Amino acid sequence: MKKHNGFNWFALMMFVVIAYFGTVLFSQQLHLSHVAENQRIADKKLAAAQAENAALRKQYEELQNLDHIEKIAREDLGLAKDGELPYQIAH
Repeated sequence: MKKHNGFNWFALMMFVVIAYFGTVLFSQQLHLSHVAENQRIADKKLAAAQAENAALRKQYEELQNLDHIEKIAREDLGLAKDGELPYQIAH
């Protein structure tokens, strides 16, 4: 058998290939973690928007009810029907 004292090109190429794929794998994992964080933030914003939407829909439905509108007019605006005298509680 011949003993080869020269440079081992195969080992160098294997090292380069493994280093390249290791770098690619690391960068993909880093990118995926950023995507997951962005998804988490977007999910939080979506949940907040859905909650606000539900509250606004409820408020809209309440404003379609004449009894509720009358309650707001009496309590918040101090209005009264014809013949009634509005009163306010002194603080």
